Amino acid sequence: MFALPKDELLAKAEKVNKGRDFHIPKDKKYRYGDEVILEHYHCLKIEIQEKKTKKALLFLFGSGMIIGPDQGAIKTAISFGVRSGRDVWFPYYPLCTDYCVTETYDMLYETYRHMVAEYGADNIAILGFSAGGALAIGLCLHNNVQPEPFPMPELIIASSPASIPVTEEEKADIQELNKVDIVVDSALFETNREIMKHGNENIPEYMLSGTLGNFTNLPMIHFYYGSDEVLSAAAKPYAKACEKYGVKYQMHFGKGMCHCYPMLTFYPEGKQANEEIATLLKVQ
Repeated sequence: MFALPKDELLAKAEKVNKGRDFHIPKDKKYRYGDEVILEHYHCLKIEIQEKKTKKALLFLFGSGMIIGPDQGAIKTAISFGVRSGRDVWFPYYPLCTDYCVTETYDMLYETYRHMVAEYGADNIAILGFSAGGALAIGLCLHNNVQPEPFPMPELIIASSPASIPVTEEEKADIQELNKVDIVVDSALFETNREIMKHGNENIPEYMLSGTLGNFTNLPMIHFYYGSDEVLSAAAKPYAKACEKYGVKYQMHFGKGMCHCYPMLTFYPEGKQANEEIATLLKVQ
């Protein structure tokens, strides 16, 4: 799908997105709520226990910022919340099919503001997959350019965070990895750049290429990449950015694994990584 030309990709995304609008789950297993953000966006709040937990998880879905979340994404978020002992906030952020990525950042930043007011920054962890992984990091980079930034969250876990390549070395690595990636095609990068910009030429660089952002004061970041995915070409630039700004980080590579392999728990490596992430998030 993501190897399609821009117009075909957007047409495909429109079909996939039918029926994926915000809704409150009907089951009674957990307590659900709707946190309205910027007057017309929605964030699904999931309280996993009878009483509000002390800590919360901000879960950011991926799919290139053009595909909305399905029931599987919500179940995944709940699973991490239950196993870690955290309430979950699941924002239905504005997709780049209809909005510039700057609107996505505005919504997520406002969501984070609501969470800080309710839980405190020290009690918030951010977990994102694919584009959501890039947003998990990017949200904190966005915080750093604000006149009065909020305190940083306690932890970031980013699985296969994307970053539009900047250097020739990155581009060469992507082309080499494209030979073995079974999920994402290298064509995605240029296509996504145009989709994310949505005609706006005045976008901060970090919103397209997170490796170019200001990492000052970012919390511990755990990166998860499959060794055989094109997005892993961003691992070295992300590591350099962390080292430049003195940010603690750990790179986790699934040998022979593909994009977002911690979601693929039918692989032993995926199951192990999934359980490891839940452990990292677990309230002590």
